[in-house]
Amino acid sequence: MATLSPGQLFLAFCGVLLAVAGFVVTVGNAVEKIAKVWKAAKAPNVTQDSRLDELEKWRKTVDTALARDLARFEAQDESERVTQRALLALLDHGIDGNNIEQMKRAKEVLQNHLIER
Repeated sequence: MATLSPGQLFLAFCGVLLAVAGFVVTVGNAVEKIAKVWKAAKAPNVTQDSRLDELEKWRKTVDTALARDLARFEAQDESERVTQRALLALLDHGIDGNNIEQMKRAKEVLQNHLIER
């Protein structure tokens, strides 16, 4: 077995130290590159998620407006039906002079509808 001089031991230690340092730097760079690729791969998801959040907020606003408009259309339809019934009662009365009870009911319905609005 050969013995190593202190200079040779120092050189061997420095070589091992440099090899370990090189390995650490290489692994560090590899991890950095992997992290960069991972972040770049996830970037479209982040952008897409923010767009989806904005679209969902917009959809809620539109749904609220549509519900309000639907209620308004339904109220207009009811008003139109009441008016048409009153007009029909007037026509019936004008044609034969009868149907006074029908006219009273139509008047009451129309009056209630106008008061409740």
